[in-house]
Amino acid sequence: MSNEKNTALDFTARAYPFSEPKGNTLGMASLTIGGGFAINNIRIMNSEKGPFVAMPIAKDKEGNFKDICFPTTKEGRVQMNQVIMDAYNEALLGKEQTAQRPSTAEKLNDAKKEAAKAPKEPKAAKGSKAKADPGIE
Repeated sequence: MSNEKNTALDFTARAYPFSEPKGNTLGMASLTIGGGFAINNIRIMNSEKGPFVAMPIAKDKEGNFKDICFPTTKEGRVQMNQVIMDAYNEALLGKEQTAQRPSTAEKLNDAKKEAAKAPKEPKAAKGSKAKADPGIE
Protein backbone atom coordinates (compact mmCIF):
# COMPACT_ATOMS: atom_id res chain seq x y z
CA MET A 1 0.00 0.00 0.00
CA SER A 2 1.33 3.41 -0.95
CA ASN A 3 1.60 6.41 1.34
CA GLU A 4 1.09 8.79 -1.59
CA LYS A 5 -1.53 11.42 -1.08
CA ASN A 6 -3.69 12.77 -3.91
CA THR A 7 -5.35 15.94 -2.63
CA ALA A 8 -6.43 17.40 -5.99
CA LEU A 9 -9.48 15.53 -7.22
CA ASP A 10 -11.47 16.43 -10.32
CA PHE A 11 -14.99 17.19 -9.04
CA THR A 12 -17.87 18.28 -11.26
CA ALA A 13 -21.22 19.16 -9.68
CA ARG A 14 -24.74 19.92 -10.85
CA ALA A 15 -27.21 21.50 -8.45
CA TYR A 16 -30.98 21.63 -8.54
CA PRO A 17 -32.38 24.29 -6.20
CA PHE A 18 -36.00 23.88 -5.13
CA SER A 19 -38.32 26.77 -5.98
CA GLU A 20 -39.61 26.52 -2.41
CA PRO A 21 -37.45 24.93 0.33
CA LYS A 22 -38.77 21.60 1.62
CA GLY A 23 -38.19 21.93 5.34
CA ASN A 24 -34.48 22.62 5.72
CA THR A 25 -33.68 21.20 2.28
CA LEU A 26 -32.82 23.92 -0.23
CA GLY A 27 -32.07 21.65 -3.17
CA MET A 28 -30.34 18.56 -4.47
CA ALA A 29 -27.03 17.99 -6.21
CA SER A 30 -25.04 15.35 -8.01
CA LEU A 31 -21.27 15.05 -8.06
CA THR A 32 -18.94 13.38 -10.55
CA ILE A 33 -15.45 12.46 -9.39
CA GLY A 34 -12.75 12.14 -12.01
CA GLY A 35 -15.32 11.75 -14.77
CA GLY A 36 -15.84 8.12 -13.77
CA PHE A 37 -17.78 7.98 -10.50
CA ALA A 38 -21.06 9.74 -9.70
CA ILE A 39 -22.83 10.45 -6.43
CA ASN A 40 -26.51 11.41 -6.57
CA ASN A 41 -29.02 12.53 -3.92
CA ILE A 42 -26.66 15.00 -2.26
CA ARG A 43 -28.80 17.45 -0.28
CA ILE A 44 -28.14 21.13 0.14
CA MET A 45 -29.46 21.95 3.58
CA ASN A 46 -30.05 25.15 5.51
CA SER A 47 -29.09 25.71 9.15
CA GLU A 48 -28.60 28.59 11.55
CA LYS A 49 -25.00 28.81 10.35
CA GLY A 50 -26.02 28.88 6.66
CA PRO A 51 -26.28 26.33 3.85
CA PHE A 52 -24.27 23.12 3.95
CA VAL A 53 -23.84 19.90 1.95
CA ALA A 54 -25.33 16.64 3.28
CA MET A 55 -24.22 13.38 1.70
CA PRO A 56 -26.73 10.65 0.74
CA ILE A 57 -27.93 8.56 3.69
CA ALA A 58 -29.60 5.22 4.35
CA LYS A 59 -31.50 3.96 7.38
CA ASP A 60 -30.06 0.91 9.16
CA LYS A 61 -32.02 -1.83 10.95
CA GLU A 62 -32.02 0.13 14.20
CA GLY A 63 -33.51 3.20 12.48
CA ASN A 64 -30.28 5.21 12.56
CA PHE A 65 -29.18 7.14 9.49
CA LYS A 66 -25.73 6.42 8.04
CA ASP A 67 -23.85 8.19 5.27
CA ILE A 68 -23.62 6.02 2.16
CA CYS A 69 -20.47 7.74 0.92
CA PHE A 70 -18.33 10.56 2.23
CA PRO A 71 -14.97 12.28 1.71
CA THR A 72 -12.13 10.63 3.58
CA THR A 73 -9.96 13.72 4.02
CA LYS A 74 -10.58 17.24 5.24
CA GLU A 75 -9.14 18.63 2.00
CA GLY A 76 -11.44 16.41 -0.07
CA ARG A 77 -14.47 17.53 1.95
CA VAL A 78 -13.59 21.21 1.60
CA GLN A 79 -13.04 20.87 -2.15
CA MET A 80 -16.25 18.85 -2.64
CA ASN A 81 -18.34 21.28 -0.58
CA GLN A 82 -16.95 24.25 -2.50
CA VAL A 83 -17.70 22.70 -5.90
CA ILE A 84 -21.27 21.75 -4.87
CA MET A 85 -22.02 25.14 -3.29
CA ASP A 86 -20.61 26.95 -6.34
CA ALA A 87 -22.89 24.88 -8.59
CA TYR A 88 -25.84 25.62 -6.29
CA ASN A 89 -25.17 29.38 -6.33
CA GLU A 90 -24.77 29.36 -10.13
CA ALA A 91 -28.06 27.47 -10.47
CA LEU A 92 -29.77 30.02 -8.21
CA LEU A 93 -28.46 32.86 -10.38
CA GLY A 94 -29.71 31.04 -13.46
CA LYS A 95 -33.16 30.67 -11.89
CA GLU A 96 -33.26 34.38 -11.04
CA GLN A 97 -32.32 35.33 -14.59
CA THR A 98 -34.93 32.93 -15.96
CA ALA A 99 -37.54 34.35 -13.59
CA GLN A 100 -36.85 37.85 -14.91
CA ARG A 101 -37.53 36.74 -18.51
CA PRO A 102 -41.14 36.11 -19.51
CA SER A 103 -41.96 32.47 -20.08
CA THR A 104 -43.41 31.17 -23.33
CA ALA A 105 -46.82 30.86 -21.65
CA GLU A 106 -46.61 34.50 -20.51
CA LYS A 107 -45.65 35.59 -24.04
CA LEU A 108 -48.60 33.68 -25.48
CA ASN A 109 -50.99 35.21 -22.92
CA ASP A 110 -49.68 38.69 -23.73
CA ALA A 111 -50.15 38.09 -27.47
CA LYS A 112 -53.68 36.83 -26.82
CA LYS A 113 -54.49 39.98 -24.82
CA GLU A 114 -53.07 42.18 -27.59
CA ALA A 115 -55.11 40.31 -30.20
CA ALA A 116 -58.26 40.80 -28.09
CA LYS A 117 -57.63 44.57 -28.02
CA ALA A 118 -57.22 44.81 -31.82
CA PRO A 119 -60.33 45.86 -33.87
CA LYS A 120 -62.25 42.86 -35.09
CA GLU A 121 -63.38 42.35 -38.67
CA PRO A 122 -67.05 41.45 -39.13
CA LYS A 123 -67.69 37.76 -39.62
CA ALA A 124 -69.61 36.55 -42.66
CA ALA A 125 -73.06 35.16 -41.91
CA LYS A 126 -73.53 31.42 -42.14
CA GLY A 127 -74.65 30.30 -45.55
CA SER A 128 -73.60 33.51 -47.28
CA LYS A 129 -70.96 33.41 -49.92
CA ALA A 130 -68.68 36.17 -48.72
CA LYS A 131 -65.76 36.96 -50.93
CA ALA A 132 -62.30 36.90 -49.42
CA ASP A 133 -61.26 40.02 -51.31
CA PRO A 134 -63.89 42.42 -52.64
CA GLY A 135 -61.63 43.26 -55.58
CA ILE A 136 -61.68 39.65 -56.84
CA GLU A 137 -64.74 38.33 -58.72
